[in-house]
Amino acid sequence: MLSHHDRTELEKIERSLELSDPDLAATLRDGKRPKSRALRGALLIVFDLTAVALLVLGLVLPDPGVTLCGILALTGTVWTHVARHRI
Repeated sequence: MLSHHDRTELEKIERSLELSDPDLAATLRDGKRPKSRALRGALLIVFDLTAVALLVLGLVLPDPGVTLCGILALTGTVWTHVARHRI
């Protein structure tokens, strides 16, 4: 059991956290884990590397289909990066 002083100090910390970062306070209050951004970031990097490899392969080989796929994949990665940073 906490003393009166400890409880008031914890309430002050809670109010300060609620004002400074309401999303974190809500997450702590609800007990939900934040979504893993590391997995999404790793998948995005793999997709980026695949798109670059397709484009380079398409430019080296005389195959316009592979080049087109590389261009479309790079367009998708750029769009994903831009959309990710807008949020």
